[in-house]
Amino acid sequence: MAKVARSSTAKSNNNKLRVHKVKVYFQLYPGKVGNDTERAIATDVEYELYLNDRFSQSGTLQADGSAELLIPAGYKAELKALGTSYELEPRTRLAPHNSPFGAQQRLRLLGYYPQEPDGTWDATFDRAILNFQADNGLDPNGQLQDATYDRIQTVFGE
Repeated sequence: MAKVARSSTAKSNNNKLRVHKVKVYFQLYPGKVGNDTERAIATDVEYELYLNDRFSQSGTLQADGSAELLIPAGYKAELKALGTSYELEPRTRLAPHNSPFGAQQRLRLLGYYPQEPDGTWDATFDRAILNFQADNGLDPNGQLQDATYDRIQTVFGE
């Protein structure tokens, strides 16, 4: 959280502004395997961030195809890049990493699970697990065991 300053130094301000730090990736294929040049679209791609329909930030994608954005809680965020607009909605909480719903949330954010998480085990979820396991040196058995849960948590960065 960032502290909000007052223009007057006579009184302190205890208000806090909650800001989400969001990292967005533009890549040729999902996951975190391969090197930056294999996966990134290009490093000279420019982006613009709009908060509540007002310009907020611009920049160029990093070597891994990512952009780090700061989005205040409750703001409508729109990212414009590659001729397309993307609505961003930061999540404040994720389900536990060792639950099917939590695994779906993380696999979606990593680019493996293409639909909204619902905790249901179906062919799409099974394919996401198999692809994740194959990309991360695990036995691709399609099962969510401790090794897969732990690897999802590690790759996700928790």
